[in-house]
Amino acid sequence: MFILGLFIVFSGALALAQPTAKIHDILVNADSMYRDTVNETAELEGNIQIVYQGQHIKADKARISLRSRQLELFGNVEIMDSKNTVVGDRVYLDYESNTGIIYDGYVQSGSVLFSGSILQKTADNEYLVSSADYTACTNCPATWSFSGENIRAEMGGYAYIKNAWLKIGYVPIFWFPYLIVPLKSDRQSGLLTPTYEISEEGGNTVSLPFFWAISPSSDATIEVKNYEFRGLKAMAEYRYVLDENSKGSLNIASLYDSVFATSQRLNSYRPLEDQNKTIDRWFARYEHYQQMPDGGVHRAQINLASDLQYAKDFPLETLNHGDSAMDNRVSYTKNGETSHVSIDSSYYVNMLHADPLAGNDDAVHRLPELHYSEVMQNIGRTDLLYNIDLSLVNFARSGNAYDDMTTYGTTSAPTNSCGTPNWEDLPGCYRVNDGVYNRDEDLIRTGQRLDFQPSFYYPIRFGDGLDIIPRLAYRETHYNFDIEDQPYLARRYVRTEVTGRTQFSRVFGDPSNPQSTRYKHEIVPEITYTRLPWYFQDDHPFFGKNSSTDSPYSSRDSITDLDIANGSGVQFDYNDRVYDRNLVTFALTNKITQKYWRGGTPQYRQIGYLKLAQSYDATQSDQVGREPWSDVSATLDVRMDSFQTYSIFNYFPYQNVTNASSRVRVLNNSGHFAQLAVSRQYKIIPGQEVDVSNRVEDYTASAGFVSNYINFMGKIVYDANWTESRTQDKIKSWATIVQLKPPGDCWTINAMYDQITGGDYNFRFSFEFTFDGVPKPPLPPETLDTYGF
Repeated sequence: MFILGLFIVFSGALALAQPTAKIHDILVNADSMYRDTVNETAELEGNIQIVYQGQHIKADKARISLRSRQLELFGNVEIMDSKNTVVGDRVYLDYESNTGIIYDGYVQSGSVLFSGSILQKTADNEYLVSSADYTACTNCPATWSFSGENIRAEMGGYAYIKNAWLKIGYVPIFWFPYLIVPLKSDRQSGLLTPTYEISEEGGNTVSLPFFWAISPSSDATIEVKNYEFRGLKAMAEYRYVLDENSKGSLNIASLYDSVFATSQRLNSYRPLEDQNKTIDRWFARYEHYQQMPDGGVHRAQINLASDLQYAKDFPLETLNHGDSAMDNRVSYTKNGETSHVSIDSSYYVNMLHADPLAGNDDAVHRLPELHYSEVMQNIGRTDLLYNIDLSLVNFARSGNAYDDMTTYGTTSAPTNSCGTPNWEDLPGCYRVNDGVYNRDEDLIRTGQRLDFQPSFYYPIRFGDGLDIIPRLAYRETHYNFDIEDQPYLARRYVRTEVTGRTQFSRVFGDPSNPQSTRYKHEIVPEITYTRLPWYFQDDHPFFGKNSSTDSPYSSRDSITDLDIANGSGVQFDYNDRVYDRNLVTFALTNKITQKYWRGGTPQYRQIGYLKLAQSYDATQSDQVGREPWSDVSATLDVRMDSFQTYSIFNYFPYQNVTNASSRVRVLNNSGHFAQLAVSRQYKIIPGQEVDVSNRVEDYTASAGFVSNYINFMGKIVYDANWTESRTQDKIKSWATIVQLKPPGDCWTINAMYDQITGGDYNFRFSFEFTFDGVPKPPLPPETLDTYGF
């Protein structure tokens, strides 16, 4: 009877099922499964796996109710789909509507995770959570999180948290009555972490940025920044990507600055009734790069500000503090196989005025500049080569076409009401224009220049080691000025040039191994002789107030403000001077090239470069007081894995001084680095001794340290000529950046401080959370260049 009864039970309402089965489109697998066909239920136990409509479910125990479409899961429950993972101790799920309740669990989407005691799943990707925590720190123990009384979460969207606390570890740090945070790894709109700053002129400053994901190819950051002393500032940055190689950005800001309104520099130049009144201070910076369908490239660079002190007060916005002008440029260029065409327009804002609200009438702009050139190519089937350069520039300004100039003592300066070369430093002084152009004194500032220069080359090679390159060039330049008595000038000359060059080289490395690392050392001596056998130009002070044998001598001579007063006659730019009239240049170049292998493919890089050069000007050799030998220039560029340097030295033999600009850096793969930079510049005037006290000599030491929990970098600028400086401070400026990284690389605490001696200090403090689970790399050493001028 016992056996018969047991048989009736198992053959009736209950039937022993196989470990794997398909029930109403539900694929199930378990160590054991019992199905009640009468009540339409199934009970599973042990290593349960259930697959239904794209969801993969795991649990220790489960009960399926086919009538009500209910699923009860117990123990180590895990529900996964293509986007989310749900984990809990106990889950009640309506698998038809995909809703239910999760007890003591969490939901994760990418690197975003929120957990709670009770999670109500109200739709496919929506949850209501009680006693909840949210974090994006899922690659480590959650060193930061937001907890709240309850959360309404939209996976792939946002979580809305009431009564929220920011917790560091398990310690509550900051309370928010209401908070909206992202629940997806993709970029999205939302509030970013606030930042804190403090400075002497700005005081305590708090900013709150908002990130706006406008479209897949554009976004913006809108920021409100409140200065304790200056006032409330509105800022925005818009970014866009047109295609893989084309992009742009726009930065703007506006502030009614209470500190600037009371500054001495501003009020010294304002009427009494306007003093201490706030003005709208603003800036706009736009950068654009676009590769056009026709193969051309369109570029734009706009940098404007409301006043000339804006770049000094907010150097991290305009990014041009210390420059003599703000450059604004729009261009189109196209390079073909044999030609180059460009259309360019440049607008400059003169930053050298003492009055911060000074006009820009005296600035000279290039509106427009057209350029055409043909690259070097053969004439027919011969070895004779040629190239052509043609340019047309319109130099324009909103002020007068020329500057009225007067000699005050030994200095030539614009004619002014105060009769002094330092008139701009004196409030109330202004330019004086008599309306009559004086060709021997006044300076032409506007006009058009047409420049045409064809060149011909005939390379000659002797054996395997000597190259001779003769060159013949003709240049014709026409000027048209907006001045009635001298509207037109011309200059023409023929230039002959011959260059001799040879090369010695040797390869170092293991020749027996075809994929070994090898080094090629090249030594290239070179001699160039250039002469002007025929030269003509109209007699006019525009080309220089002295004879044609006067400076400049060499094409390596730089243009300075001294050229206006010393007779060189540079009016517009470098192309207005005639150089290398009878010049021999000696040069010696050393190059080291490394060949190494990566993935079976050879790679090449230049790791060492040194060039020495000096010129001899024969036009000066028989003149009293002349200096026929130029400075000796040395350029050193070394780029190795652990050592880098870029240095330029210019030794002036007649003055016996050396101008230097050098940077040496040692670094390793971990990000540690140490750097020393030297900048020493003397004022060189040909034929005169150097005043060694009137020099700029700065030494900059910087270093950086990277570890698991802290990154540090800092720099200090020492003034080696501090006894001659206005403030007589030995330290010009210093800056430091500290990044604290709690365990797990889930977030960083950033602290930055920079100080200019005699100027304002700035301290910045911010949090940076990692929402995508990818730790951010250490800041590069070049970050320090932004701070401390």
